[in-house]
Amino acid sequence: MLRLERKCRRKFWLLLHRYLGLFAGAIFVIIGLTGSLLAFEHPLDEWLNANVMTVSRPEIPVRASLDAIVSAGLRAMPFGAKAINLDYPRHEGLAFALWFEQTSPGRDYPERHQIFIDPYRAQVTGQRLLIDFHRIWRDPLLDFVLRLHYSLGLGESGMTLIGWIGIAVLLSVLAGLIVWWPQTGKFRSALTFKRKASRERLVYDLHKVCGVYGCIVLLVIVATGIYLEFPSYGRGLIGQFSPVASPWPEYGSRPPSNLDKQKTIPLSELEQIVDAHCPAGEFRYIVFPNDASGSFEVAKRAPDEPNRLQAQRRIWIDQYSGEVLALRDRSSQSSGDVFVEWLYPLHTGEAFGLTGQLIILLIGFVPLLLYVTGVIRWLQKRRVKRLEGG
Repeated sequence: MLRLERKCRRKFWLLLHRYLGLFAGAIFVIIGLTGSLLAFEHPLDEWLNANVMTVSRPEIPVRASLDAIVSAGLRAMPFGAKAINLDYPRHEGLAFALWFEQTSPGRDYPERHQIFIDPYRAQVTGQRLLIDFHRIWRDPLLDFVLRLHYSLGLGESGMTLIGWIGIAVLLSVLAGLIVWWPQTGKFRSALTFKRKASRERLVYDLHKVCGVYGCIVLLVIVATGIYLEFPSYGRGLIGQFSPVASPWPEYGSRPPSNLDKQKTIPLSELEQIVDAHCPAGEFRYIVFPNDASGSFEVAKRAPDEPNRLQAQRRIWIDQYSGEVLALRDRSSQSSGDVFVEWLYPLHTGEAFGLTGQLIILLIGFVPLLLYVTGVIRWLQKRRVKRLEGG
């Protein structure tokens, strides 16, 4: 009786693993392959667009003033466009990137562009359309791949779909582990390939071994991916255990009553203010005030942050007086904030540097391998059943 119950339970988990993997796994193959490419998104983007993104480094690399750099970018903007933010270069051979937004020609929605500026000469090196929110095929290759990865290019509805696909894949992986778990405790044979096995057995072992060894990384990637698709729900869940700060708070500047004094502080002074409060680290971006009552948001990555390309440490500054309105750094983090901070760099692998990125690059091919071997195994079993029935 006990053996029969165990057999029924295993059959249930096997069917769950098979059909979730069969349908959700097909989409997950696309997610995995695009994720592999995105593991080195920024170096690839710089290589593909070297003519506008890279600059010649002078013998004595002295950066031009930030005001001159931004002014050069603003002059190159088309009429009616609005500057959004400025991205700092990741290394000395790259240009600054000024983001601006304008209405898409013949459409009623905005599109986003980038203007690249040489940091040493304050000269524009080129520009490009980066995001057309409704026409994914107009985007540069890497942004096209990114939007395919997280939404299949279908916007918010695509993100919801990918989020549910992630939940289905998570259940499929867990069900697969339950089916794999050796009941007799023979873990050695369950973790290795059988010698001199038949072709059918080789397919089974390949699916089993790759799935088991890759499952830990896959579970982390899928779980963090689900959070990234449903961040508000994720923050609400984490907030049940520890407070989580709002990701994009807004702090207002206080415009002077005298209109003649309503001048924004120079960007060079803005950098000095940030350096005074956060001496160590690397500038990542500056978000410009959205309107007359908005404030500057400056991100300066601390040396010990797990996210290497973005920054958790941010400071909000009054655009007129230079007063620091808020500072978000490790001193103000709750346990929930720390947990959330690790999710994105774990998903991309950048938390562990080049090693983590290489792992993500390789693990992105595992869904394809599991899907192909799983389908072959399923077809093999169907053929055997037909022969037995005949």
